[in-house]
Amino acid sequence: MMHVLFLLLAGILFSGCVTGSRVDSKPDGLERFTVKKDDTIVLIHGQGRTRLSMLILGKRFRSAGYQTVNFPYNQTIDTLDEISSQLIDFIRKKVKTKNYHLIGHSLGNVIIRDAFQKEYPDGLRKVVMLAPPNQPALLAKRLKKNLLYRCFTGDSGQKLSEEEFYNGLPVPTVPFGVIAGNKGQRLTFSEPNDGLVSIESTKLDGMADWILLHHGHTFIMNCKDTFDHCRHFIESGLFKQSESE
Repeated sequence: MMHVLFLLLAGILFSGCVTGSRVDSKPDGLERFTVKKDDTIVLIHGQGRTRLSMLILGKRFRSAGYQTVNFPYNQTIDTLDEISSQLIDFIRKKVKTKNYHLIGHSLGNVIIRDAFQKEYPDGLRKVVMLAPPNQPALLAKRLKKNLLYRCFTGDSGQKLSEEEFYNGLPVPTVPFGVIAGNKGQRLTFSEPNDGLVSIESTKLDGMADWILLHHGHTFIMNCKDTFDHCRHFIESGLFKQSESE
């Protein structure tokens, strides 16, 4: 198991960004939009990462005229419930604009959803989920009893494997879109995936839009087209369409 885990992590860490393509279709005539410089983007990183992993995405949003804040948390020490409460407090203290939007990567999206059991401060408008495990994660199920995995991922890592937890996890009550990746591996998956999360498990009832990009799980947030789609969703409610659509 340790050998498999090492190979899996090595493969994911060295996957990069390449051009992706849209696989679903939406009606023509997307709403025109302009940059809203009085909005804040709240970034929430993924499992085993730090705020550094969201710096490139944050820089791109600032260059586009947005304010950004980058939520820090430590999943090896704090429970998921504690982390989602910390997110609420962080937003209250750090967001100074009337409107704000959430962008999460991987576990960050589970934190976002869990926080809907509490009360987000007024002004939340949209959510974009990057490579979200919106259903119990296959790898978490396989590794949940592994000591290294348990130490590294804490309470949150265990929650990712539990059907009961997901059954009680709220769906966002604001418009939300999902960006999935398909640059995966076959070592532990028999179905299309991004290296850590299966494509099918990213989907969630109620999502306003869903798009598939040819990126791996670990660095999907750093890719330019990911930013373009995030910005387009925040400003129009849909992801950016390809020129052929």
